[in-house]
Amino acid sequence: MKSPAHTQLLSEALIAPGDKVTLHALSASRQMQGVDRRIIYCHGLPGSPEELSAFEASTPLQHVRALDRLGHHRGNFEDSVLSAFDGLGGDEPVTVVGFSLGAMSAVHIAARRGLLVRKLILISPAAPLQLGNFLPAMAGRPVFEAAQVGDWALRLLTASQASLVALAPKLAIKTMFRASPVAELGLLASPRFVDLVVRGLRTCFGLRQAAYRSELHAYVQPWAHVLDDIRCETEIWSGSHDDWAPPAMSEALKERLGDRASLNVCQGLGHYSTLRTALSRLD
Repeated sequence: MKSPAHTQLLSEALIAPGDKVTLHALSASRQMQGVDRRIIYCHGLPGSPEELSAFEASTPLQHVRALDRLGHHRGNFEDSVLSAFDGLGGDEPVTVVGFSLGAMSAVHIAARRGLLVRKLILISPAAPLQLGNFLPAMAGRPVFEAAQVGDWALRLLTASQASLVALAPKLAIKTMFRASPVAELGLLASPRFVDLVVRGLRTCFGLRQAAYRSELHAYVQPWAHVLDDIRCETEIWSGSHDDWAPPAMSEALKERLGDRASLNVCQGLGHYSTLRTALSRLD
């Protein structure tokens, strides 16, 4: 059951410019004091490590390092993710952030490298499908159903998506955001945001396609048991109007993690607008 003490209702209006300046100053202050301020970011899918830079103009992200997990593809999902994380080096605990499908990577890191993770933050997280009947409400339903059928089905779908992005990237973006809330559509006014989303699509449908398909196949398999090995503090951020990772997914994650997790519901926000809000609150 969801505890009121662990649930906060947030609005975009609460993220004031002053808050961002304060966070930046706090980050610099802690770095000067010798405190490890590293934050490791696991990007969404389709996506790429560069997606973070879409929000740099409004949010200080100098202390955030994006994990290029697709570039460390080893065949087995867990081995690939842990190899990418281990390759970063360091022996001080870090905060691990997982956005969208990147939540699965962040969860595995927190569970398997617990001594090196001081905090886990899941933003617009795609929860294990075994935790509920989520697919009917997910905008990416055809992709996950194709992954469940088999690699041939996912290859065919990915090929068609790659063709659309190559021939008509603007149409591809319009299709992706067709049912998004107003807060989400506002992001499309930024050419940089659109460019980085398209770049993420091209990365996953092109050079990193094998790793992308492998991760999707891993996602549709049961992995909820990994959550039971997480011992660190966990924050969950969910947009009330998210049609890619429905709020029910975040609620299911909170229920599974219990008192280890807190749930922040961002009223009126969608998938990426929740990411922007949560990034501005990183500490």
